[in-house]
Amino acid sequence: MPDDIVLRIADLRLGFRRGRHIAEVLHGISLHVRRGEKVALVGESGSGKSVTARLALGRLQQEKGTIVSGAVEVAGIEATREPARIAAARGRLVSMIFQDPTSALNPVFRIGEVFEEVLRAGGQRLTRQAARERAAKALAEVHIPDPERCLDSYPFQLSGGMNQRVMIAMALANEPALLLADEPGTALDVTVQAQTLRLMDEMTERHGTAVLFISHNLSVVREFADRVYVIYRGHIVEHGRTAQIFAEPRHPYTRALMQAAPKLVAAGLPDLPETSPAFRDPLVVHEGCGEPGEVTA
Repeated sequence: MPDDIVLRIADLRLGFRRGRHIAEVLHGISLHVRRGEKVALVGESGSGKSVTARLALGRLQQEKGTIVSGAVEVAGIEATREPARIAAARGRLVSMIFQDPTSALNPVFRIGEVFEEVLRAGGQRLTRQAARERAAKALAEVHIPDPERCLDSYPFQLSGGMNQRVMIAMALANEPALLLADEPGTALDVTVQAQTLRLMDEMTERHGTAVLFISHNLSVVREFADRVYVIYRGHIVEHGRTAQIFAEPRHPYTRALMQAAPKLVAAGLPDLPETSPAFRDPLVVHEGCGEPGEVTA
């Protein structure tokens, strides 16, 4: 693996065994993210975005009934074959920002207590006072006006936007090589969402962290990402530079996603080729698409 690639996924397949049946979720996913690059994985709900990120984090491989094949390398660690190593690397080499910040934080622990555990998990051997000072500095970097008060607060005492900033600060506290951001602004109103994404962009630029940004919001992706992968029913159907994808989308599903974006003046949302079926059903290739798989731009 080249030195500048921090995430490489090759021919990744995922299925869940349910009795005598196997529900196939991912069908040969391949993608990569280079050091300092911001890459978006775009698709509707249920297309396989979040499970791809969780496999990179090493969170699904050991679950009963899970069938995984292919390669997932994170900073040189094979996540599908070295679960202990990737578990030890979480928070240090790879971190994740979850979709709902309030549910991602434990409501019975103060922010300062959680932050201290995050720093220790990243291998930083600090005294309690030093950890608190480091946490306060990290919260100040994400523009939280009173870090000390925030550290003494429980998650339910903070707004959704504040909790999201806390999650960003925690995710970047150990300066990981890779940040997995699973729709980090979905639970927020549009103003706070925009502030959060600008903040995440600023922080990743500062730390040189690579980002796999998971979203179905194309307007956000257009502003944030360097490259885009489009995922449809567990298949990567198109990928390329962000400007190229938006200027000349080649796959009908990509075009449908763009047309489905709400507009101030419109005749209504377009009809997608079909509703999302069960994963066990075969992928229908619409006329003009060619064979399922990547369409490079």
